[in-house]
Amino acid sequence: MSNNCIFNFDVLNEEISPDNVIAISEIVAFTQTRFLIGYIGNRMQKIYADLYSDIKNKHNINHIFSDGYDLVHEGVAFLCEHYGEHIHDVIGYNKKGKQITLRTMCVKRMMKLINRGTRDYYRNKCVDSLTPEDESLTELKEGMEYDYSHCDEIVENLNLTDNMKVALECRMAGLSYPEIGLILGRVQSTVYEYFIKMRARYTAIYR
Repeated sequence: MSNNCIFNFDVLNEEISPDNVIAISEIVAFTQTRFLIGYIGNRMQKIYADLYSDIKNKHNINHIFSDGYDLVHEGVAFLCEHYGEHIHDVIGYNKKGKQITLRTMCVKRMMKLINRGTRDYYRNKCVDSLTPEDESLTELKEGMEYDYSHCDEIVENLNLTDNMKVALECRMAGLSYPEIGLILGRVQSTVYEYFIKMRARYTAIYR
């Protein structure tokens, strides 16, 4: 699969504008999903393939876009706030002095959507695959599997940093501490500290 036919990577050197914001977001989304295949597996492979098809066929009026293209929309929503800047512009520094670029923040926005979708994917089970033994268990759990408002309220009350939120979402999606560290650009011990702080905040509020 050659990506050169659908991507013009020179656009990454241009100022972000209404004319190129979609192209920039498509490249960021595509490269990020390709990177995550090794960590999330088959589910990400499908998102990656669907996204490639969406980008390749976006001018076909009969093409039906996949959920993967929502990542592009998420990126565009973020980048529209930064017209006149460049995707690699440094907009801040973390506590260790490492640069934070617009691309880094754009990826973090996309990661929230990726983790939410991946978590829902593994939470749901195909009806055709249910056995008679599963059916009774499914009935017992009905009504409590899909109400996450209380969980969202708890997370909100913990007053987490952006990195903590991404780490928590990654963990809920099944990623390990080393994998989360790679996504956030942090060492494993820092990721571990995030969860220690989150547990401490939870304990202080709810116990």
